Amino acid sequence: MNSPLPRKAFQFAFVVDDVDAYLRKFAALFGMETPGTSVTDPREVTHIRYLGQPTEGRARVGYIQLDNVLLELIEPIGGPSIWQACLEARGNGLHHIAFIVDGIEQVIADLEGLGLPLVQSGKFPAAGPVPSGLYAYLGGLETLGFDVELLEMGR
Repeated sequence: MNSPLPRKAFQFAFVVDDVDAYLRKFAALFGMETPGTSVTDPREVTHIRYLGQPTEGRARVGYIQLDNVLLELIEPIGGPSIWQACLEARGNGLHHIAFIVDGIEQVIADLEGLGLPLVQSGKFPAAGPVPSGLYAYLGGLETLGFDVELLEMGR
């Protein structure tokens, strides 16, 4: 059986109510310096859409780079977003697993065919060695226990 997803996860992400506190905990767990945070760009840059509508939803984010995977910690701020909905419904914890894909539109369609609806999408700017691109979250909290994020670089 073919899968629309690659068999290599890029990132595991956690939604939290205090990104600084959780970054300190994660950094201590892995014996590293506590990394800084950044705030996602505004809607005018990201073209963020949540449940099909533009939103002012943003997040404070921090990253823990492990040898084999990136951990992302997300604190929702601003307006409605998939992150805020998850935090309100489930509290702190795993939010999504991210995968790098080519042809994001087709992968979205394939995953929707498997019962994972498109919930949020937008653009992200280049950051360090990572080029700009598109992202999409597909809702899997109820069926998988986590959402799926798709990333297509260079778009």
